Amino acid sequence: MTGLLRGPWGVLLLLANLLNGYVAYAALVTRPQGAWDESTLTGIETACALLVVFSAVTFLLALLPVRRRTLSRWWLAPALVFLLVGAARWTYIVQAYPQGPGG
Repeated sequence: MTGLLRGPWGVLLLLANLLNGYVAYAALVTRPQGAWDESTLTGIETACALLVVFSAVTFLLALLPVRRRTLSRWWLAPALVFLLVGAARWTYIVQAYPQGPGG
């Protein structure tokens, strides 16, 4: 029975990880022009927040078939990596571009 369940879970997790990769690319490649570029900084922070949320959801989705031993434990790794990337980028943006006295 695990062979029949492996396909749909694999496809679902592959699509979720592709979405995470797209959001991670947007969060990592976008560069603000300076500390004054609030709209770009807000966009990066939004992408990081979405990446953290999507990664947590993907991790929880992957946890069910891994616990049932339908998929191997390695399916948890991409979600954790994306979660760490999103949190690290978000922390970097907050530390490198502090909000000024007007914000």
